[in-house]
Parts: sequence; structure tokens; C-alpha cells
Amino acid sequence: MPKKKRKKSPKTVPLRVRLLVAFLMVTTIAGIGLVKLLETTRGKVILLDIGFTSYYDIVQEELDGDLRRSLIQFGLLNGLTEEVRITRVRGDAYYVRHWKTRCDGPCSSAKINLAVTKSAKRRGAVASSSLENWGKRAVAGATIVITVGSRRYPTHRITIDKPRHTPQALPAPPTVPKLALVIDDFGYSKADVVEAFFEMDLPLTISVIPSLPRTRYAIERAKSSGKQAILHLPMEAEDHQAQEGVILTTMDDDRIRGMVDRYLKETSGVVGVNNHQGSLATRDPRVMETVIRVIKQQGLFFLDSLTSAESIAYNTARNLGVPTAKNDLFLDDDTEDPLVVEDRLLRLVALAKQRGWAVGIGHPKSWTYEAISRNEQVLKESGVDLVFVSEIME
Repeated sequence: MPKKKRKKSPKTVPLRVRLLVAFLMVTTIAGIGLVKLLETTRGKVILLDIGFTSYYDIVQEELDGDLRRSLIQFGLLNGLTEEVRITRVRGDAYYVRHWKTRCDGPCSSAKINLAVTKSAKRRGAVASSSLENWGKRAVAGATIVITVGSRRYPTHRITIDKPRHTPQALPAPPTVPKLALVIDDFGYSKADVVEAFFEMDLPLTISVIPSLPRTRYAIERAKSSGKQAILHLPMEAEDHQAQEGVILTTMDDDRIRGMVDRYLKETSGVVGVNNHQGSLATRDPRVMETVIRVIKQQGLFFLDSLTSAESIAYNTARNLGVPTAKNDLFLDDDTEDPLVVEDRLLRLVALAKQRGWAVGIGHPKSWTYEAISRNEQVLKESGVDLVFVSEIME
């Protein structure tokens, strides 16, 4: 009689093997988390504190924008000066950014300190402050000094002076500085980021390229969402191959007039025009005079996008009596980093406070939307009026 074969019992994985596998899994997950942490500013601050001093400049730069945003709501960027001074830590030299500004209006030291401290903590940094003679009874003025950085390495030292109040006749109310944000290149699609810009509770000026699938939609959507629409007129660029539908310097006056007139009819409802590209065409006196005269006949304004430092578009418009202005800064030129866009927004605010007005141009990109939306409240409380670009025309 044949013997029955025994069934093989499943092998049990030894406990030490299971523990090793679990340990490796936990270590791997923790390692991935650690790598992600170290890619952030918070992680770089940790590395700096434990001795990786090569991260000092990176931490300082990444803290810079957040600190400026914390000061803008109190109007402290206007007149801010920066001086780089050497500070020695354990015998090594580091270049600390010393900022100095003054508060001429009502200032709360507690609110300023809280805003700066929160800004530092979001990045894993620390802030410490000292207060000297701050308050109504200050005889020789008052000063708050805030030092920001990692626990061992300071990156910024902020000094805010409040001059002693002396009774005097009230001055005339100052004109509120104005800032206009123009978002170019609408008309291609109804993408989510396009809709997001229309939904923003800000007076954005929407610049629409003619003859695109969503050109008419963009104009109507701008109107229904309380935005301003202008024509983004395609013009010849110096370093781009000539394309169909672009105003070229080789065209005669009649053809240029015909194209501008046709595009304005396609985009009826716009209140002004700015140039799309055009670094070559905006330098040509004949071309620009022809374009501006058509715009004048329609009672519109012209914004010089200033795609070339040699552009004569602004001066041509002024000479012909057309309301005009020019772009001060491209928000998202050559960057996809929302922090860079944020920094440029703050520069525009500072410029508006210094000069009385400023114009910035961006594009319907996710990083541009992120930067503007994240700073929406800061912009509203910055002491600068956000306006349509038509309100800045000269």
C-alpha cells in the first residue's frame, strides 16, 4: 500500500526577519519624509543650526520675501533702507541684512512684532525683539528692533523708528498711491486658472489676444466678473519669427490701420490697448504713429508693455494726445516660482508708494495666481489702492 504524501506546512517567516522588514519600511518612509522636510526652508534652517553653514544665504533669501510681506501691511516698506553688515558667529563672518524704516502713522509694536514673528515661524525661523521708549510718553522717539534668523545665525535685523510726536497743523490728506495689475494673454482657453483670475475679488485688467477661440468669451467674462478688458495687440518682436496676424514693420500704413481696426471690431467692448510682444515694432516711429492714431479715433488708451527698453510707444501716445502709461515690471517673466512673483508684487507696492502709481503685468499662470491670491489681503491693507489700469493713464 503506497504511503500518503504529507502536505507541506507553510513556512513561517522568522520574527527577526519580520522586524527587519518593518524597520526598513519605517526607515524608508521616515527617510522620504526627512528628504521632503530638508527641501523646505524649515529643513534648511535646521541644517543651518546643526552646522551646515552653506545654507545661510539660501535661508536668508527665502526669509527675505516673507519678512517684507509682514511689514507691508503697516506701510513700513516705504522708505525702507538696507545695509549689509558683517556679524561673526563662532569666528565665522556672516552678512546680516540690516533694515531700517520708520512709522509716521499709528503703530502698534505688539502687532508689528506678532506679524514678523509669525512670518519667521512659518519658515521654521525665530524672531526676538527689544523695545525702547515706545509709546505716547516717549520723549526722544521710540524704536523697536527685531532680529530674525535661525537659533544660532541671525539673517535680518529690523529697526523701526517712531519719531516723537510734536503738535502741528494737520497736513492735507495725501493722495493714495495706486497700483494696477494687468493679466495678459487671455483668449486661448477656459482653463481652471483662467477662471480663477476672473473669480478674484480684485480690480484686474484683462488683456485679450484677438482671433483666438475664447477671445469673445474672455471679454464677456471680464465684464460679468467686474474686470476691465483691453486688446492685447500682436506686434512684431525682435527675436521671434514673424507670424500671421502680427503687425510687422514691413507693412504699409494702410495694412497696419486695417489690422488694428479689424482687431478692435473683433474685441468690441475693450477700453484700451497694450502691445503683445512688439519689441521691434514699438521702436518704429512710423508703425507706432499709425497704430496710435487708430486707437485715438476709437477714444481708447494705450499701455506700453515696454517689451523693449527702446520702445517709443509711450512717448508717441503722449505726443498724439492719447491717454497712456507704461509697464513697470513683469511679474512672472522667466520664472515659475510664486515666491519670486510675490517679491515682485512687493517691489511694485513700494514703487507705487514712492512715486504715486505703478503698473505690473502678469500672465494667467498657476504660480502667478498663487502669488497674487496668497497676498490678496496684504495688498488690500498695504496703503495702496488697487485700480484698473485706466485709472493710471496720463
